[in-house]
Amino acid sequence: MKKALTSMLAVTAACYGLALQAHAADTAASAPLTKQEAKDLKTESDAAYKARKKVADANEALNKGDCEVAADGSTERACKKDARAAAKHEKAEAKLKHEAEKDAIKSESK
Repeated sequence: MKKALTSMLAVTAACYGLALQAHAADTAASAPLTKQEAKDLKTESDAAYKARKKVADANEALNKGDCEVAADGSTERACKKDARAAAKHEKAEAKLKHEAEKDAIKSESK
């Protein structure tokens, strides 16, 4: 159940990111963005960023749960440490993508 929920969140976030990229590609060929369009795209980018962070947190919780079930002692602690590191990496990637989206929106607006 948890894995299905995580998968659904990941797919939703990925589709949402693709929609933002498609919209940015459409507007790149046309006139510069109006203030309202830029604001709307920034709001969408912020929401997608928050969703990516929540997916990373959900994956971390699932990975830690798997560690508790599959390992004991020092192996469990190492596994949990790896899960935290993977979540931190996913969040860093989400932040980089968000910053790139914000820069793209800023460069396309008036």
